[in-house]
Amino acid sequence: MNGSALQTTAHQPMDAVETITLEPRVLVGQRQRVAVSELGDFFARAIPAVAGELARAGVHPLGPPIAMYQHEQGHRFDVTVGFPVGEVPEFFGDLVREVLPGGPAVRAVHVGPYETLPAAYGELGHWFAQRTLKVPEMMWEEYLVGPGAADESAYRTEIVYPLS
Repeated sequence: MNGSALQTTAHQPMDAVETITLEPRVLVGQRQRVAVSELGDFFARAIPAVAGELARAGVHPLGPPIAMYQHEQGHRFDVTVGFPVGEVPEFFGDLVREVLPGGPAVRAVHVGPYETLPAAYGELGHWFAQRTLKVPEMMWEEYLVGPGAADESAYRTEIVYPLS
């Protein structure tokens, strides 16, 4: 590998890994402890439910759906699925408010179906190992293009690990 670029196969394309600086953002969504095998079902329920709650409250998402992952144990995570928003009312029903931290971060964009995401995470793990950096315990995925696209090969998932 040269610099921070990743080499991938034609089946798991991923943009170069880059180090960026982020502004903090607020994520409003549903949180649940979920096994990897349950993620699809959780997302299918949570995304429309959160979008509906935001619409009822008159809050407009500031971007695509996001899933924040933390506290992995035995292929289970605390997952918050929702949308980035600006101002959030104090009381927001059953939805939770999370802060996606600002500061230095590592970002890569995976292109293709969600089934090929594990290969992207393997490459990111290798990227961290080469730099003797510990993989952060919290990270998120932003679904830039996803379900609803005509072809799964067009899906684009941004993977972000905050470094501070």
